[in-house]
Amino acid sequence: MYMMDREIKIIHTGDTHIGYRQYHSDVRRQDFLQAFSTVINDAIKMKVDAVVHAGDLFDSRTPSLEDILDTMKLFSRLKQADIPLLAIVGNHESKQNTQWLDLFESMGLVIRLGTVPYMLKDIAFYGIDNVPRSKIPLFDFSVFKKPLESSYNILVMHQLMSPITTGEWDCASVIAAMPFHVDVMLLGDYHKYEKITVGDTWVTYCGSTERNSLAEEENRSYNIITISDKGIDISRRTIPTREFLIIPVTIKDPSKIYEDILSAIKEQDVKDKVVFVEINGDDVNVPISHAEIEEMLLSHNVLVPGVRDLRKVTQEGLEHSVSISFYDPDEAIKKEIKRMNLSIGGLLIDEIVRDLAISKTKVSDESEKQLGALLEKIDFSQPLLLNEETKEKISHTLHDTENESSLNLSPDSNVEEREKSMMNVSETNLFESEKENKQINIKKQDENYDEKKRCLSAHTKPKQYNLGDYF
Repeated sequence: MYMMDREIKIIHTGDTHIGYRQYHSDVRRQDFLQAFSTVINDAIKMKVDAVVHAGDLFDSRTPSLEDILDTMKLFSRLKQADIPLLAIVGNHESKQNTQWLDLFESMGLVIRLGTVPYMLKDIAFYGIDNVPRSKIPLFDFSVFKKPLESSYNILVMHQLMSPITTGEWDCASVIAAMPFHVDVMLLGDYHKYEKITVGDTWVTYCGSTERNSLAEEENRSYNIITISDKGIDISRRTIPTREFLIIPVTIKDPSKIYEDILSAIKEQDVKDKVVFVEINGDDVNVPISHAEIEEMLLSHNVLVPGVRDLRKVTQEGLEHSVSISFYDPDEAIKKEIKRMNLSIGGLLIDEIVRDLAISKTKVSDESEKQLGALLEKIDFSQPLLLNEETKEKISHTLHDTENESSLNLSPDSNVEEREKSMMNVSETNLFESEKENKQINIKKQDENYDEKKRCLSAHTKPKQYNLGDYF
């Protein structure tokens, strides 16, 4: 075996979920970024040899521009410290084709791990992006390239793996299928820290860097992998994060519920914390206002207030029968769309969104294209007259959403009456902001058209970003 001139230290992190506005709070979004920033700070202070990210860098496959730029800024700090960032794609950020990691790699900020080994000294790193459950049986391990020479082989994956958790994949089967020996498996996707051995292979989850739910009670952390002539050592370091607090309250006297809750809140230090009041008791018939309790928490400077009602269902309640009916989801969607009274544009977008032939990444472009074509054909200075193509779109959409029945048109209605009825519905939808007027004359339309043009021309100067600040 190759004798190392010094030990090699690697940080293993993952499930950072940058951009997650947990509980609809922008402060919590900043918390997720700050947690990952702590990992980067520690990596630079410890002068580690590499940082491995095991997937779910972003919480969404469409992160905001601010999230992307903030992430680039953190990556740039590692680059300036000459610390390589090795990463794979998780299920949350996974896109159909080009990944965010490809963008960052093209900028020299990240190394995307795959079937060809990345060599750090004589340590070979490989990566497997998150694999959907349906494709796991078809996964081809033969595409992995054996390292010419290595002391240790490390495989990074983003997957729920047994025997650590109820997994989609089995650690032992993956290790056996690889065309070379795997010494360490660095995993992501499971938000809890775990470390075991499978045969003579170390298998570990680093856990998430921030709490993604109230159920994630243990401290957040990342792993430190130390490799030396003595072998492999895996240690864990916790990350300071915003505190979550559960305040249990048991209902004893229904007339004093809010007094008891207030008293329990005052006994705790709740400022700037995520706080949930947990209601316990046997009587589910006592009404409780969640809004009132949340207001009570906010008045004590809680960051995020919440209520969990865990009262038991009485035996009397269990004896009541509940009727359950199942409904065709497609029919439910059609009826809901009909109730929404959508405009022509709204119905057009609904068609685009639910068209299986249009990929999710193309929905915005296709919507912009078709809505632009529709708007170009509308003369806002004249009463609304629908051309044949627009009539056909409306007729097709109304047929799909069963809107014709809402127009009370009989099969014997003549073409002129049907077109007139559809036009009236479309006019109502397009000008629903003016429903109070009984009639819309041409002069009114001209005024609205001029106002729309003034609004569209009043562009606000967009926020300017200097990409040079992030490198």
